Amino acid sequence: MKKTLIWMLVTAMLASTVLVSCSDAPAAEETSAGTADTAVPSGTEETTTEETVEEEPAYDPQIEAADYEGYEFRIMDRSPDSSGWWVSMDVYSEGLNGEVINDAVFQRNETVNEYFNIKIQPYTIADGTFVTELKNSAAANDNLVDLGMLTLATSLTASQQGLLYDLNEFASFHPDAPYYTHSILDDTSILNRNYLAVGDMTLVSNEGTWSMMYNKQVAENLHIENLYDLVREGKWTIDKLFELTQNIGTDDGNGKPDLNDFFGLLTTGDSFAGFLYALDYKIIEKDPDDSLIYRGLTERLTVAAEKMLSVLGNDHITCRGQLGGDWSVFQTMFEANQSLFYSEVLQCVTRLRNMDVDFGLLPLPKLDETQDAYHTNIHSWASDALTIPTTAADPEMSSKVFEYLSFVSMSTLKPAYYDKALTYKAMRDEESVEMLDYLLDGRIVDIGYLMNVGNVYNGLLSNLQSGTTDFASFFQKNQKAADKMLTRTMESYLE
Repeated sequence: MKKTLIWMLVTAMLASTVLVSCSDAPAAEETSAGTADTAVPSGTEETTTEETVEEEPAYDPQIEAADYEGYEFRIMDRSPDSSGWWVSMDVYSEGLNGEVINDAVFQRNETVNEYFNIKIQPYTIADGTFVTELKNSAAANDNLVDLGMLTLATSLTASQQGLLYDLNEFASFHPDAPYYTHSILDDTSILNRNYLAVGDMTLVSNEGTWSMMYNKQVAENLHIENLYDLVREGKWTIDKLFELTQNIGTDDGNGKPDLNDFFGLLTTGDSFAGFLYALDYKIIEKDPDDSLIYRGLTERLTVAAEKMLSVLGNDHITCRGQLGGDWSVFQTMFEANQSLFYSEVLQCVTRLRNMDVDFGLLPLPKLDETQDAYHTNIHSWASDALTIPTTAADPEMSSKVFEYLSFVSMSTLKPAYYDKALTYKAMRDEESVEMLDYLLDGRIVDIGYLMNVGNVYNGLLSNLQSGTTDFASFFQKNQKAADKMLTRTMESYLE
């Protein structure tokens, strides 16, 4: 409750001063291979909320101000993709225009500019050219950019090729700070080095996070129990999802599933990836030295695959890619009350502008109640991560600006994003804030997915989409390629 109240107050203060799948990627994406809550009780004084907020200690990264004499500080960033949806939203703003995130970015940058006497400028290029540009800059020694806002996958590619600094080399980097997503720092570290950070500054990674929505009107009609309580109690599992959806699908009269029917769940084929990581399986693990280990076939994967297919592979429960249509078709169906659940990346939540029926936000379900937390993943292309290129003119300056940008984003970009994500119908209650916390705090990243080690991720996803759960021969076939790629990868970092 305390966390919720804090962000509601911060958002209110910000607003008073300013405010195919959703995550489909283009073919040009570079990979590691280098290719293209509650009302105040009666009798409580009005000052209680203020006193609660004041009890929260303010985090201070203790970054000293400096005078860099008006230096033009350039940040490499993505240009808009062909869809028009996936655009930069967290690096640069030309000025105030009344849009909450734009104005938060502008105010954040102005604060940082003044603190260091710099002028933040974007260096905007197509994301598929990030690594090439950094390699050319290194060869020319031209100090092209001072920071890089790269995708998750491209960040690892660049680090493997020696194009990014280990953030831990800099005293100004605070990995335990509240403005970083700590699970992702842990998941993407290699040999105890962190080459990228995701957190309050990386809003595109918020947008690319897999989530689940439910139609409150349908839930009421079906007398569905309180789903928020299920999440809080740790009982929101894949088995519970199956239980709630197995018998509610209806046919339009032609005797076969199609886009005119009512379903338990609407989604796309990409959701297998979201569910795979929600059920807590990773292709790559770490040893005590933080080296990468190929996990291979496990009992957990077999169980998770069977449970996933009981829902996603059942045409009477789930409408996805095998029935035709794309994200816009499924969104229209969800708005027309043709489903109880709708699973997509968070950007699709903000696209439900015209929905007249109330909907709520949920994390993806756990494998079982013993799983320690709710997890989800971020689409490797529909993502961003902050990095420091080795071609930066003044790495110490870059590290200080890196940290201060992240710090100031905690009080500007984060509440602005929450305000944007929660301004749509039925997404304005404290419970929705709480569920968004579950989602963003529970994100994990699998290096095996980002690097597609031994082509295991692509093959595993293909098997799941085709309804296969017998993975023994698949993993045996790919073991050699995965081991070879991991060995080559670790050698590149050791060098």
